[in-house]
Order: sequence, then C-alpha cells, then structure tokens
Amino acid sequence: MLGEPERKEIARLWERKLRQDSLNLPQAERHRNLEPPSAEFICSLAAGVGAKRILEIGGSSGLSTIALAAAARQVSGRVISFEKEPNRQAEARQTIASLDLAPFVEFVLADAGSALARLGEFDFVLIDCEKEDYIRFFDMLRVPAGGIVVADNIISHSLKDYVAHVRSRPNVESMTLPVGKGLEVTRFKLPSNPGRSDRA
Repeated sequence: MLGEPERKEIARLWERKLRQDSLNLPQAERHRNLEPPSAEFICSLAAGVGAKRILEIGGSSGLSTIALAAAARQVSGRVISFEKEPNRQAEARQTIASLDLAPFVEFVLADAGSALARLGEFDFVLIDCEKEDYIRFFDMLRVPAGGIVVADNIISHSLKDYVAHVRSRPNVESMTLPVGKGLEVTRFKLPSNPGRSDRA
C-alpha cells in the first residue's frame, strides 16, 4: 500500500495537474496523471496479486509510477515504465529517486511498441497513453494466466471499442470500475482444473 510520503507526492502532482487544466494549457504542456483514487487502487491490486513484473505504458511525470513502484517494493518486484516525452520522464525519475523507489523502476524513453515484443511476460500492466494506441498495445502484451491489465480513462473518454475488444478475447474476464476516470480491469483466466467440475 502507499505510505504517507507517496501519498503526499501524488497529491502534489495531482494538484498541479488540476491547475494546468484550469488554465486551459495546450495538451502538450499538461501533465497527464492518473487520479489519486486510481493510484491507490492499482497499488493495492498489483501488490495484492503479488505482481513481480509490472509494465507501465505512459508514465508521464510519475504519479502512476509512484503507485506501481510502491507495489513492486512490497513484493520485491520491478516496474518497467515507458514514456515518450523526455521532460516528463526526467521529472518522474527525480520523484521516484526522492521517494527511495528507484531500485524498483526501470525507465525507458521510447514508444512502448518499439520494445514490447522482446520484453517477455508481465504479471501486471497499466495502459495510460494515447487512447488510439490502447488496442494496439494490448494485443502486443504477453500476459500469463492470472495476469492483469488495467486501462485508464475508460469512462471519461468513452473507450467502448477498447472495452469490446478486450472482452472479445478468449480466456479473459474484464470489467469497468467507476474509479477515477474509469478503469477497465482485465484478468487472464487461470486454466480450469480438469479434475473438478465447475459449479455455480
């Protein structure tokens, strides 16, 4: 779970985002951040399932990275965080270091699509990037049975195509949670036990 230092930094980043939004700054000048309740949720979920290999697609200035790194610290795991904008990632690096979470995060300055194919499996994935890339990145992921993919902005951006896409996949179960701006939580099913019959 998040500690007080992590919560304070998340609150600071979120308050800055709200100020940027109130000034109607161009999108390129705004820091895209996960909402604090969503950060609490993904931290608890990733730690709760014991996720050792965590992937973040769209780290921005580090609010969601804090949550995932805190989860990784709890289970001795590691986060790989992708971000394309160098200034945002530089700030995220500083923030993570100031919270003593640097040993649990590997920062990658690149489009995730250029590297996903060679990275192997991930137990937990957060997708929070350009919305038109959600389906493309989801399809590139390698997630083992029991693994989880969380996508942000599902309700706020009406990402019905993404929801329909992931729910059409075999061997997954997926639901939209009204947390923050809406999270689609997709779990890859564990194989059924052939020695047991399913009961309602």
